[in-house]
Amino acid sequence: MASLPSTPRRRRWAALLGVSALVATGGGLLAPSAAAQAGTAQEVDFPTRCVPPPISGIPPINGTTTGEITVDNAAPRVGDKVTVTYTVTKPAAGNPVDLALPADIMTPTGSVTLGGAQPGSVTVAGPKKNPPVPGKAPFPPFSMTGTFTVTAPGSITLSPGDYNIHTSYIMELDTPCTVTNPPAPVSRTIVATEQPGANERSIQLGTASGRPGDKVTVTGAKFTPLADITVAGRAGSAETADRATVKASATGTFSTQLTVADQATTGVVAYEGTAWSDDKGAGPAVYTVIDDTPVPRTARSSPRRSRPEPCP
Repeated sequence: MASLPSTPRRRRWAALLGVSALVATGGGLLAPSAAAQAGTAQEVDFPTRCVPPPISGIPPINGTTTGEITVDNAAPRVGDKVTVTYTVTKPAAGNPVDLALPADIMTPTGSVTLGGAQPGSVTVAGPKKNPPVPGKAPFPPFSMTGTFTVTAPGSITLSPGDYNIHTSYIMELDTPCTVTNPPAPVSRTIVATEQPGANERSIQLGTASGRPGDKVTVTGAKFTPLADITVAGRAGSAETADRATVKASATGTFSTQLTVADQATTGVVAYEGTAWSDDKGAGPAVYTVIDDTPVPRTARSSPRRSRPEPCP
């Protein structure tokens, strides 16, 4: 399909909207380092394909992302919750225009890929916070966090996954970046040990973010068979107004959709019965409600003065 002609108005929209118009950085896939396999965090490079919003007029970009995974507990027991931080130290993108992008318009979300003894993924999200991005400058680093419950003993590998840069400036736009050859190299390895009688319940979210009123798919495993499950939003240690109920299957699994309308929600939990219990609950899985109220347009010029009425 032929590309649209470049015009000053179109270029200005691309800059003002913070559409994450991309400049690719070269590079290829690096093998996982011995440090990552030995149990210390390690930065890794991996090929990434980023798709700018259509309004930018820029085609998909194949570049290289540098990322690192850290954890708050490198030697958990089965049933422990582990907090994961995914830091993109070098996004596969930069601002290709001369106009600067304003501060605090970027909300990152993504996932961390688990492997080894516990395959799966962890949803992660970061705050809506970034420094101004000068014209022609690289996008700044950003970090995203999430949690998962250890369900199996042994070595668990953690690799950077896909991420998305959501921009809130005049319009709400997304720039998804996917790992070209998943999984990405291992950045961190933890070793879990058995804990008899541990709570092995776990949940996963279908997506890490959405606008107010969007539905998120919540799946759970290792709950009590046929138990009544409450799925609820969380803001810190308190529950929000977002809530759904579902019955576990005969094997202890469930899948349901939770409508997240409360903008205070920062995570999702699931538990047996009607009240939270550490022994019979799972989560929180990180979830970000994206405020879809555009930032007001900055005035470009002084208000126009009214003309004086002509003399009679």
